[in-house]
Amino acid sequence: MSFKKFKIIIRHCECFASVKVGSNLKKIASFLVIMFFLYPLLYAQTEKDWVRNGDDLIEQYRDYYGASIWYKKALDVDTTVLEIAFKYAEALRGYNDYAKAEAKYYYIYKKDRGRLYPMAPFWYSMMLKYNGKYSDAKKAFKRCKRFFTRDKQGYHYLKVMNELKSCEEAIKIMKDSIPVDIKNIGSDINTYDNEMGGTLLNDSTLIFSSKRDVKMKDNNIIVDTSSYIYRIFKGNKHDDVWKMDTLLDEKINEPNFHIANGCLNQKGTTFYYTRCDRSYNCTIYAISYNEGKWETPYEVKGVNIEGSTSTQPSITEIEGKEVLFFSSNRGGGRGRMDIWYSTKDDYGNFMPPVNAGSPVNTIEDEVTPYYNSKDTALYFSSNWHYGLGGFDIFKSKSNIPNFEKPENMGFPINTSTNDLYYNIRNKTAVITSNRKGSFTKKGETCCNDVWVYEIPDTVKHEVFTTLEELNKYLPVKLYFHNDQPNPRTRDTLTTLNYMNTYKSYTRLYNEYKREYSKGLKNEDKDEAMLVIDDLFSENIDKGKNDLEMFTPLLNKELEDGKTVTLTIKGFASPLSKSDYNVNLTLRRVSSLINYLSEYEDGLLLPYINGTAENGAKLEFIKVPFGEYQSATISDDINDLRNSIYSPGAALERKIEIIAIQADDTNQVAMDGSELEKLPLLTFKDSLIHLNVGQTEKQLKIINNGEAPLKIFSATFSCDGFTIDLPGLEIPRLEPQELKLTYNPKEHIPKTCTVEFLTNTIPNKIRKQIIIR
Repeated sequence: MSFKKFKIIIRHCECFASVKVGSNLKKIASFLVIMFFLYPLLYAQTEKDWVRNGDDLIEQYRDYYGASIWYKKALDVDTTVLEIAFKYAEALRGYNDYAKAEAKYYYIYKKDRGRLYPMAPFWYSMMLKYNGKYSDAKKAFKRCKRFFTRDKQGYHYLKVMNELKSCEEAIKIMKDSIPVDIKNIGSDINTYDNEMGGTLLNDSTLIFSSKRDVKMKDNNIIVDTSSYIYRIFKGNKHDDVWKMDTLLDEKINEPNFHIANGCLNQKGTTFYYTRCDRSYNCTIYAISYNEGKWETPYEVKGVNIEGSTSTQPSITEIEGKEVLFFSSNRGGGRGRMDIWYSTKDDYGNFMPPVNAGSPVNTIEDEVTPYYNSKDTALYFSSNWHYGLGGFDIFKSKSNIPNFEKPENMGFPINTSTNDLYYNIRNKTAVITSNRKGSFTKKGETCCNDVWVYEIPDTVKHEVFTTLEELNKYLPVKLYFHNDQPNPRTRDTLTTLNYMNTYKSYTRLYNEYKREYSKGLKNEDKDEAMLVIDDLFSENIDKGKNDLEMFTPLLNKELEDGKTVTLTIKGFASPLSKSDYNVNLTLRRVSSLINYLSEYEDGLLLPYINGTAENGAKLEFIKVPFGEYQSATISDDINDLRNSIYSPGAALERKIEIIAIQADDTNQVAMDGSELEKLPLLTFKDSLIHLNVGQTEKQLKIINNGEAPLKIFSATFSCDGFTIDLPGLEIPRLEPQELKLTYNPKEHIPKTCTVEFLTNTIPNKIRKQIIIR
């Protein structure tokens, strides 16, 4: 408030007090003036108290949800205080509200640029991954890497580099799902708080840990979460419904301690579990079960170490001896929490624990071990091995003391959230996960639930063996440097192989970084160089890698005697006239055909020449588009930065394998019947550009195929987008426009994707949306 406005208020108070209506009004006016001075001080003190309350809840109870409420209350007073905003973001992350945490970390990053809060861009990147936005997460990790380059052996630099690879693997894992149906075990076992560590004692008996409070029995009402403690419950299966049975004996569930992670030895005589104080200092305990009665609990000797946490016991038998697997942060490990195991000797004592070692343990956390003696494999969760989210479940075949390289259990066993506590009994498996679909009132991914699924007789990853499955790899996009191959010619053929052009292109990497960042300084220069890094790794290199995966699968189809037709579409940036660019794109298609002809010393050449003994052929439909018109790409040859070296221009210099089918749609089958004709959805713009603030855009499309086109739906990776789809079929060669509308709710991302479901092959077509 300005001093001028303040004097006006004081003057009004004085005038009000001077009216002859009694001394009480004068006293009231004086009181208002005093409160005007004191109110900011009193309010500021309250704001500090709110922050302190949040700090105390985290420090004393790890109650991130309760802390977030206090931080939000303080932040509502002044949303610009980054210190409070960062505490709020940390609390959101602490109780797994990934969506809100992503938005808040992004806000801090944009305001601070990593100066005071370098962890904001790091955790923003992690939240993108936790929200399943792997491509965006990969880009964000590249941008935050510079904050940690001073210590390339430090945890955060190594973590960023590891997550870059993990995001790439996550994209592959999501394409190769496992045929299992994972279901929430139900509302009688799970509550609006945390349930975890389900262990099957037999086909119909489950023990699990829960942080529920007795007050939650009525309508699952969450009261003061700081008072909740974990305890172990038992559940039973009635028909196909799991019901909560009872709380385990108080000898196990000691008051004022967190009790979790229960497991029973094979003989049914000893129950192992974790006992933690309120600060989560944990120790492994055991209790004997004799003639239907629990005896006195005791700390397991030889396993626990003072000053370190030992937790998550899992007891099994290997070659007739009991072996206890557990997780611990004790000295002598490889990371934070490691998997350890201890074998009982002939006298019933546990021998000194052994670290499971590499390749199981890493520099971060490996937790929740479970050893299945039937398939001699160790199952555990890790937040370092390449996965979909924070913790993923992995399987390592074992011949103790040797463990094989862990294998990710795949989607949907793993998700972009945390997946832990794998446990199986016969054909039933249970896991713990905070994936979407969990019971919650604090945010859709806040809390863990127990989930269950039936294991199929044979679980196999999807194998690409049919044409329809092969189409899932499409489109394969291959990129070229300006006017390559064979510049300044109107030839439609080249003798160059695509791999030759790719290698020449990658040698220009430093040149692209230098030219695109020329004239820029500081953060703008760093950002420009990172954009070029993304261009090469996520487009140019990816295209080459996709082609190398695609080609052997194509060969498999041809070996099976199928005649295969590839539809190849070409684009060029707008530096030359359309007729020149048509020839240029045909040269680029020619380089691809040369690559296929020379693949594995001419392995595919008989199919291309039509001389294969099995009668199979490899044929091509060429769709050269010539010049691509875009308002964001310069056609000024003197503007090298934007016409040649910009990502926008580079992304238009490409060819795409967009469809693969059993026969050319214009040919006739051997029995004289006409082969099925297919539609072909073609966009005028290969990228969709929106300016910041732009709310509408018309997308120009055409059906270049031989049959009517249907567009069933459009799915966006970002909120706020809608699109008007035609209700009728689109005839061939008839231009259409689709109205795209954008009304962002929170922060505006730089890129999004839209996936169209159509009756084409492939039936899913993705387009990238760039917002500037």
